Amino acid sequence: MQRPGLVLRYRVWAFFFACGACDEIMNDSYWQNSGPAGGRIMPAPPTILRCSLLVLIMVLAAGIAPADDISGKTAAVPPQWGKKTVTAFEHSTSCSICHQHIFEQHAKSMHAKSFDNLVFRKIYFDVLLKRSGQEENLAEEMKGCIACHSPVTFLRTGGKVSAKEQVNPELSGVECDLCHRITGYKGDEPGNGNYEAVPGTQKFGPFQRETDWHHVYSELQTKSEVCAICHNRVNRFGLEIISTYSEWKASRYAKEGIQCQDCHMNAKGFLTAGKAVFESGRASQNTLAGSPARSKLYTHGFPGAHSETQVKGAINLYMQVDSAALVPGEEAVISVLVDNSKSGHKLPTGTAELRVVYLELYLQDGETIIQLPASSPNDELYDVSGKSGADAEFLGEHFPQGRRLYRAVCVDSGGSQTFFSHDAAKIVFDNRLQADEVRKEFFTFSVPKDIGPEFAVVAKLYYLRYPDPFAEKIGVSRVKRVELAEVRKEIVLGDKAE
Repeated sequence: MQRPGLVLRYRVWAFFFACGACDEIMNDSYWQNSGPAGGRIMPAPPTILRCSLLVLIMVLAAGIAPADDISGKTAAVPPQWGKKTVTAFEHSTSCSICHQHIFEQHAKSMHAKSFDNLVFRKIYFDVLLKRSGQEENLAEEMKGCIACHSPVTFLRTGGKVSAKEQVNPELSGVECDLCHRITGYKGDEPGNGNYEAVPGTQKFGPFQRETDWHHVYSELQTKSEVCAICHNRVNRFGLEIISTYSEWKASRYAKEGIQCQDCHMNAKGFLTAGKAVFESGRASQNTLAGSPARSKLYTHGFPGAHSETQVKGAINLYMQVDSAALVPGEEAVISVLVDNSKSGHKLPTGTAELRVVYLELYLQDGETIIQLPASSPNDELYDVSGKSGADAEFLGEHFPQGRRLYRAVCVDSGGSQTFFSHDAAKIVFDNRLQADEVRKEFFTFSVPKDIGPEFAVVAKLYYLRYPDPFAEKIGVSRVKRVELAEVRKEIVLGDKAE
């Protein structure tokens, strides 16, 4: 619980003004040359009087604010939203004066770019806004979009945004100040942007040692629940369309107390040998603030589905090949292990109706590539590319055929597959990799009769943030596929089994 009392709130501009004024006051030449044409208009006061004036200026340069009580899940005083109050949230650049390193990390993150994200803007302004007047509950769902993509705007407008001009570009993203003023969430569970936050001089964070500057410890800042506020969402049809927090909660990571921050706010972006590797040093680069050196600092780049380094390091592939069983002209089986044990949620996660992970296996004989198509048990339509009649429309005509797919397929209230989470009434298929899962895939094929005595078996796993037809539908650029992992086995026919 926060100690009762008063906390000095230093404004940087006032501090430097005070320093400059103090320098003049203590200098005799200031008093000797302060009159017209450098004439002396008054005798220099005694040093003790000058020191008293110096102290007065320094006191005026510091604001005084009552301490915040965050003893419970929510603030002691219920949030009172209003235009005057909300504009007190500060732009993240104000934090950079002391927290330059953290600010630079945040500025490159998707949190900082959440409103400027072109995919978000296209869906919100070109799709949702045009339909909101005719469709029940769509306007309410749009408020949830603004709540997480532009939180300060949401608090100022109640989420009613019909034009880009309503959004202050300096406060458009997920600002540092907003997150570090979250005291809880409305209701029993976090999700759908149900944060509780009011502006204030004190900032809530993970350090248990409180300071006289502006830091107050908040356990919530160290828990997955603060992330779940925007990384779990139920849409207007009651469908949990973003379930990253729920996936984590059902995993061993939650049971072992490994939080979202332990992966997404460490120096690597994922666990290394099962451990989080954090940055160390000082949270503040302002030497006047006296920030202590710390062995654990959270990074603020928040790597995730948009980060190539994050997705590349998240998963591994392994292959089991019986070389002795590879006989030209005969049937053979190769197994591939897809290892998602580093991840505390499904892969892919987040915007599940768009994201696709796929596995391919091929033989390489010199310059010749021989693709080995995946097969489906029980005639499943959605786990192998090209089997569903809708794949051409939803994956694109250039998407490679016969690949093992890991995805969720959503349909609207009429039963048609949809790209849009706000239209998804049901998830009809979901074979995404579970948190901590190692899945074994089997490929059965006939070994080509003319294969060379030496060749390679290659497995590759790819990630696609969204397919080409979606990009074309909303008018954004296509995204390139990202190779997540590769495993390669060199084969010499006649060798003993490995």
